Amino acid sequence: MNRKKIILIILAGIALAAAVPFVVFHARSPVLIVADMSFIQLYGESRARRENLRSSLSLFRPVKTVAIADDSGDDIVQFAIEEISSRPYCVVFPQRFSGAARLYREQNPQIGAILLEGRFSNNKPDDFKGFFIFKTDIEADFYRAGLSTALIEGGKNGKIVVFVETRLQGQCREAFLSAFDGLEEPPEPLFYTSFSQYSEIPDLSCVVLAGIGTEYLENFSGIPVVFFTWIDPSVMPNDVVLVVDDSPWAQVREAVRMAAAGSAQGSINSNFLIINEKKIDAQALHKIKKQGKINKTALDDLTKGP
Repeated sequence: MNRKKIILIILAGIALAAAVPFVVFHARSPVLIVADMSFIQLYGESRARRENLRSSLSLFRPVKTVAIADDSGDDIVQFAIEEISSRPYCVVFPQRFSGAARLYREQNPQIGAILLEGRFSNNKPDDFKGFFIFKTDIEADFYRAGLSTALIEGGKNGKIVVFVETRLQGQCREAFLSAFDGLEEPPEPLFYTSFSQYSEIPDLSCVVLAGIGTEYLENFSGIPVVFFTWIDPSVMPNDVVLVVDDSPWAQVREAVRMAAAGSAQGSINSNFLIINEKKIDAQALHKIKKQGKINKTALDDLTKGP
């Protein structure tokens, strides 16, 4: 056998070896994420595609979004899922699709159904037997938000304003304050459950928006803002430096892994995305990035694009 044939055989072998994982990947049943069109637009269509790609590579199976018209009934959701895949690995339902989730589970008891409750749960456990039910780890999120604001504040004896929904006030306050334990000069946090309670505060060093207080963003005050939101970071005002994202795309990987491990219930941390590094002191920025689950924003990721 001459050298040319040997080289061709080697190249063919390399190509075959490279093709096998690709074929196996696409042969695996997909993970489906149900989402309404208005939410997809709010989140960012290209951003959702990028997150699906990341999750697909991480889980080594296709992850796809099932886009639902905003006025669709529960029965329409079933058809939309079926159009994407008749035999998905599992289907991920946000809380607002809980009715459609129950109907789908009744009709497809052999397929894994994951319900993401978010920060609040009004569900009756008996209504969701056989589901994998995961909620957002509120206490972990507010603790990490507290750490981040303390680092941004930088020991200047400044004040941190926290706008938070009444339903979260008790849980978040304790977790947020615990982040300041051990600090020699902790900042002073001020909690508000309505923007109407707020008036301009001197020595303000950071603002947290957790479900309310978005009116503050109209001020463009130059004060760094930590924003609990699903909105596409690329459209955020310049004051927003950190986004806390507990969207289905942020939680799908952990949810699928927990379900595969047999965990019927559990809590999942949000993604912390740094979106404006120039607003954060370099030393504080370094420490924030070292917190573990806080990651640099994906906006400049190599997978950017449609």
